[in-house]
Amino acid sequence: MSATRTKTFRLSHSLADALELRAKELGYKSATALVEALARYDCLCRSGHGVTKQWAELTPVQQDDLDARLLARVLKKQGMKATEAAKVDWRLL
Repeated sequence: MSATRTKTFRLSHSLADALELRAKELGYKSATALVEALARYDCLCRSGHGVTKQWAELTPVQQDDLDARLLARVLKKQGMKATEAAKVDWRLL
């Protein structure tokens, strides 16, 4: 068995719920498995983060609003292509 390290991340309730739903939709065994896969994908691609980096710089209140909007989109099964997401104003989601 390989060595692992426990790392704790704080997520809003909305983002945690959206993560759980997406993990299930995509067939991951858990939200943790999805986060691990996303981290590995990021390390593999090593590309810029554009809009998501901007989201990390929002105030906590704005991030909660964004997370609620994203959860609503997950519940409605609404998605968009990465090229669209790179240009989207989160307040219009």
